[in-house]
Amino acid sequence: MESAPLDAREPAPADAEAAALGEIEESFFSVSIDMLCCLDFNGYFKRLNPAWEQTLGFTRKELMSRPFIEFVHPDDRERTLNQNALVRTGGKALSFENRYLCKDGSFKWFRWNAAPDPDSKVIYSVARDVTASKQADEERERLVGELQAALAEVRRLREILPICSYCRRIRDDDNHWDTVEGYISRHTSTMFSHGICPDCLGKFEAEAEAPKEGR
Repeated sequence: MESAPLDAREPAPADAEAAALGEIEESFFSVSIDMLCCLDFNGYFKRLNPAWEQTLGFTRKELMSRPFIEFVHPDDRERTLNQNALVRTGGKALSFENRYLCKDGSFKWFRWNAAPDPDSKVIYSVARDVTASKQADEERERLVGELQAALAEVRRLREILPICSYCRRIRDDDNHWDTVEGYISRHTSTMFSHGICPDCLGKFEAEAEAPKEGR
């Protein structure tokens, strides 16, 4: 009995398993909601998944036609290049954040994890769009700042004491009028020792020495 031609034989189990694994990896790359990429050591994207187009608005062809750094916010470029150099020399990027340009001119915040393949001179990376959480953090900080300012204003207003222009008594929170000494004694640990100042002493002596009417 003749054996079947070599090209008609069924694939070896190992080959079939490798093919199935390749299909799974390809599907994962295509449907991932995070941005996956391969960046060569020259600074160009070699492969991008569809999430890039959905997030930034550029086509993958446009993104791969220019050095990646051109899409990074100008204020983030120096530290991005420093991080890239660290990864190319064997380091890793863990939760590194920077801003990327969208086709409409706006920017989005990305959080990166990346590791190098020195033999292939490629960096494998995954980035997540964290713009919404960044905006939420900024809004929270703004609200906290406003609250702190409001509390400081309340404290300042509480320090303004209503005092009578005539009798010099102070009105407390219960709408009771008290002497200055009484108010301060009740709200602080201050104690008073009574004396007489030189000006008042002079006035007192002058009044005492002045001749009384009718004498």
